[in-house]
Amino acid sequence: MTHWRMKILTSIILALLLWSIATTVIPSSMGTHSSFNLFSTSANGSQVPLRRIALVAPNASSYIDEFAYFSSIPMSVFYDNGTQYISPLIYSSGSESEEWFLEDWIDYLSVDGGLVQATAIGDFSESYLTELQYDIGAKIYPRITGISSAEIAARIAVSEWRTSGAVVLSPARDSFQAGAIISGNSSHTFLNDATETDTFGGTVTGVTVPTSISFDPPTSAGWLEGSFNWTGNEIITHELVDPAGEIVDYSVYTQVYFSRHPAYVENAVPLHFWLPKTTDGTWTMNLTRDTPGSTTMSCSVFYHPGFTETVPVPANSKWLNVSLNWDNVATDLNLALIDPNGRLVMWAPAGSILANPGRESIQLPYPMEGDWVIIASWMDATNEQNNIGISWRISQLPTNIDHYLESASNAAVLASLLNVPLLYVELNQIPEVTQWALDRLGATDIWLVDSGDLQQTGLVTDLTGLYTLKNLNSYGAITGNITALSGSPDVVVTVPTGDNNEFFGPAAYSAAAHGSPILSLCGDDNQMTTRAQETWAPYLIGPEINNIYVINKYENRAENGWYDERIPNKYSMMKSVNDFENFLASRGAYNTTVAQPCVIVAPMSLLPSSFDRSLQSAFNPGRIPAEDPSTASILISRGLLHRYLFLIADSAGTALTSMYAYTDGAQFVDNSLHYSVLYQIENSTDALESVGFEIESHVGATETFNGLNSQVAFWSLSTHGTLTVLPRDPPDRPYGQGYISMRSTDSPYGFEESLVVRESPADSDKLVNPVSFSAESSNHILRSTDELDASIGNIGSPIVILTACLLGGTDMPLVLMQHGAVAVTASPRTVYFQPAGMLAVLVTQSLCEGNTIGDALSAGLSLTSSDYAYPLVGRDPRDYANQQILFGDPSIRLYEPSTSLHVQALDPSSEVFGNHVPGRGVSSIAALGASSYLPDALAPLTVDFDYYESSNFTDFISLLPLRYTVIVEPETLSLFFEEDFASHSSEIISYIHEGGVLAILGIAGPLGWAPWPITFGNTTDIEPISYTEESHPLLTIPNLVNTTSDYYGCFDSVWSNFTVLAVAGSSPVIVAGTYGSGKVVLTTTSPNGTARDDFVENVVNWGSAPSVRLRTISLSQYIIWAGDRVVVTIRLSDLEGNPIESANLRLWLNETELSVIEDENGFYSVTVNETWTANNVGLFDIVLYVSKSGHDTLSLTYERYLLVRPFPWIVIGILGGGVAAVVGGWVYLKHKRGDSFSYQKDDSRDSRSKKQEKEEEKKRKEEDGKFDAKEFFGV
Repeated sequence: MTHWRMKILTSIILALLLWSIATTVIPSSMGTHSSFNLFSTSANGSQVPLRRIALVAPNASSYIDEFAYFSSIPMSVFYDNGTQYISPLIYSSGSESEEWFLEDWIDYLSVDGGLVQATAIGDFSESYLTELQYDIGAKIYPRITGISSAEIAARIAVSEWRTSGAVVLSPARDSFQAGAIISGNSSHTFLNDATETDTFGGTVTGVTVPTSISFDPPTSAGWLEGSFNWTGNEIITHELVDPAGEIVDYSVYTQVYFSRHPAYVENAVPLHFWLPKTTDGTWTMNLTRDTPGSTTMSCSVFYHPGFTETVPVPANSKWLNVSLNWDNVATDLNLALIDPNGRLVMWAPAGSILANPGRESIQLPYPMEGDWVIIASWMDATNEQNNIGISWRISQLPTNIDHYLESASNAAVLASLLNVPLLYVELNQIPEVTQWALDRLGATDIWLVDSGDLQQTGLVTDLTGLYTLKNLNSYGAITGNITALSGSPDVVVTVPTGDNNEFFGPAAYSAAAHGSPILSLCGDDNQMTTRAQETWAPYLIGPEINNIYVINKYENRAENGWYDERIPNKYSMMKSVNDFENFLASRGAYNTTVAQPCVIVAPMSLLPSSFDRSLQSAFNPGRIPAEDPSTASILISRGLLHRYLFLIADSAGTALTSMYAYTDGAQFVDNSLHYSVLYQIENSTDALESVGFEIESHVGATETFNGLNSQVAFWSLSTHGTLTVLPRDPPDRPYGQGYISMRSTDSPYGFEESLVVRESPADSDKLVNPVSFSAESSNHILRSTDELDASIGNIGSPIVILTACLLGGTDMPLVLMQHGAVAVTASPRTVYFQPAGMLAVLVTQSLCEGNTIGDALSAGLSLTSSDYAYPLVGRDPRDYANQQILFGDPSIRLYEPSTSLHVQALDPSSEVFGNHVPGRGVSSIAALGASSYLPDALAPLTVDFDYYESSNFTDFISLLPLRYTVIVEPETLSLFFEEDFASHSSEIISYIHEGGVLAILGIAGPLGWAPWPITFGNTTDIEPISYTEESHPLLTIPNLVNTTSDYYGCFDSVWSNFTVLAVAGSSPVIVAGTYGSGKVVLTTTSPNGTARDDFVENVVNWGSAPSVRLRTISLSQYIIWAGDRVVVTIRLSDLEGNPIESANLRLWLNETELSVIEDENGFYSVTVNETWTANNVGLFDIVLYVSKSGHDTLSLTYERYLLVRPFPWIVIGILGGGVAAVVGGWVYLKHKRGDSFSYQKDDSRDSRSKKQEKEEEKKRKEEDGKFDAKEFFGV
């Protein structure tokens, strides 16, 4: 926050910081807004979490992952009988944010029995999923993959639904051709084109009615710079109107008052304007006096010469990048882009030749279609020659990509609301795999979602011939059906990227939870995105380099200078919100009766945050500021699940306040002319304590960050903030480093004199500003976003209010969200003490009253600052600088654990939601055979199974990845299925590797298709069967299996990683093992009767039995010489990461068994001593055998794992002799020359010089890093 200390009366200072003498002050609380939140009070009535998670693999080379994500949404958010059921759906990339989120989700579910379903969708590596299984404590299965998004969607559909009469369809494409690139350039020479000055006068008369003074710039002008001055004490404000009738510049009463009053400035500051000449014609200054009378004006307008280039921009453009360079050194040129409507959209308004000497550039995303004008203007030009060059590059999005993404997104929302599957079609036909899924589901009613009406006749003909078709081929039809089903006014918007990394997937997941339509803000012509970019242009105005600290506040064209009230430009902001209303109305998504929650999913680089602020309070916007889809999915999931995750925080019942610089006892008048007295600390803490929160208060940097790490529910920070340590031109936003003022040692709050006298009577300005007082200024320190990032870990799920300058234009909000924060409010520009403090208090109070953060912020802004949707009539708002943005979902609420109790998460594997049976659409067991052998054994078990014979093996393969267990009847493999298994061996092996269980009974011949080295041998000797692993779960759970059984032969040899469970004589007849994440058992036995039933039931249960797995194995050293001591460390766990303790672990190096010592938490160690390595040189296999009752036995061989090298005496001798010879020769030569025999270089001078240079460099850095806090923060 900013406060200027000037030589004036303290009451006048207070008025300066208020920005208005009689405009605004604080009510003790504010009225609540109507809340439309699907998380608590929406049409669905309630929400229940499910004990599951879906993980989608990001794929940066195609759009398969995007459409796979869409088709996963109805399994993750769906509605049944008025209740919304929800579970996380994330792009899994292994980030720390994901790790913390999963940790919290698993922790929450642990109360209800833990995670029971984890599904992987897309192509993950086995190692990645293995580690992820350890982290989440659950098996990730099934793993749904496919060669197309249509195939993945079909498998998801049949996995989740047994039948579904209704199905939602959408067009999909797995790849798009890159958009076209258009480039061009032009040049121009300025010569004898000096800046012209037009001086004229005029008279302003009357009061409240403006007087117009017009001027006509020459056609050669590129930039206009005006100064309108007068000598009286009256206050005059202005509006500059361009030839098209648009107001493009203005001033406000309070700003003019302080820039003219002699108490604040030595010389009265004229009215200024400074902007590109967007069009030729007559420009008009409308000037308005505050009192009756007449004022003579002295007017000057500088016409800086310019060059314009018209560039046609086609539809569907993503970037318009323009560069300007010139060759006359020490000159300053500005660059601007004017849209086809004649509006300034973006500029590069350098205030100094130091900012970017000789070059300017603009990167504008999503420019609207039409003829754009590039303006290059030489500021303060002379008659010298200046050669300039302009180049531009336009990139386009892939054709119709926005329609494909919008269609699939809204189809996912519709399917979620209907609780039906989402499948994909091509524009002219139904893909074979989609038809297969439709047939299996028994579909009769089709909802076709096609926002761009891209469908072709062939597709419609096919659909109408087979089904009842509801064709939603317009925005109105799509949004109308969604809002009718949900009753929600919410809306979600995002933008396409066209680079295989779209935000539409996570945005659609958010939309499904909100019951809202999702729209591309690009629309049909990029009109809305262009308006959004226009709102950001003023934010590129930075401080003057030659007056870097902006102490002379009103005299400079800078933020906090005379340009201050144009950041942002209120007319651009009003245009933005009005156009957004029209945009939604044209798509049937505008609700005129309520403030619509609006989730905006886009990085700041593509959509500026000033757009969000323009929408309040007609809308309650909330930004998901992630820079990639994976992060977006985490931030959105955490926000949607906040009602549950907040309970996991270690300090969920605690609120943290960090009031370093704040308002303390000032009177405040708000926009409704309500008066109150603002005590920022007490007003905040009283509200929080009233709803049960304990309060912690810290302003010490270390203690504050530790408080965040303790996982509080709420953090309110009030302090100074800035983008960078030193101001830059242009300023580093929206991605500034971000710095905050804190105390070097802890205190519960900032103070000017002491904890008792926190507001010094020396100034009595009702503001606590420690850096203004030398004693306290010495305790002042800065902490950056990077330091914050390094100091905190998982901070839980707090709501954060940042009351400080500029932090909304830094990385700090995103960093806080990546660490767990679900909502952060911050302003991208300078804010002022009292309005900003008042807003923070109002938001806190509103949250404590049960309102959403979106409602709270919009209501607070409407009382304390500009409301661009519903501007005040006839007077200025209380403040224009409160430009706080909400980062996070606007439906977030503040919960207190004693009143918001644990909500039980349901087990989806045992629940039925209409036709939706999560994860059980396909029977978990497939039985292959040629008789009733397996059906007779499975039927009494009341398990779902499908029976296949060789005639329908193709259908078996199509559903194989969704099965949990496959059992093959004795002797049928060689008689009926050998050829089928051989031709589909890759699918079968993948099935096992990914987590499936394969049991082949009664093998009577070779397994030529199998990847494991195992051979079968016929035998004529009939010997009794005996078990070698009597505690193995296949033989014991739930039945103790009888050893009496027929068998067809024995295994002559088996893979070393198989465990032999049973032998006939000494030959194996039952072997089993783990393979990847799955299991396989092979038998030559053919049990019958009770023995069959018991063994088949054990096979069915085997999939859930824990397996001993080697999680890690390592050596204390990997270069081992004979005579070295080596420690082998082994870590054992099951598939879910639970440590295996008290196991029977045996280890051999080749044939030598070594002693094993158990440590703890599944760690074991084996010491290979010096004697052993001295006597055993060469390569050695490590053989492991691990058994534990109730667990699958682990038999594992690592071939050629350990190498013991003979000690290299000969090599050492040769090298030693060579070194001795070199040294001897060197000594001889030194002696022969008579040189000194010192072995140390005489570099004392160099070392002293280097040391001195380092000290000087360190001193310079220290000096560069020092600054006067009072000067830096303009106080």
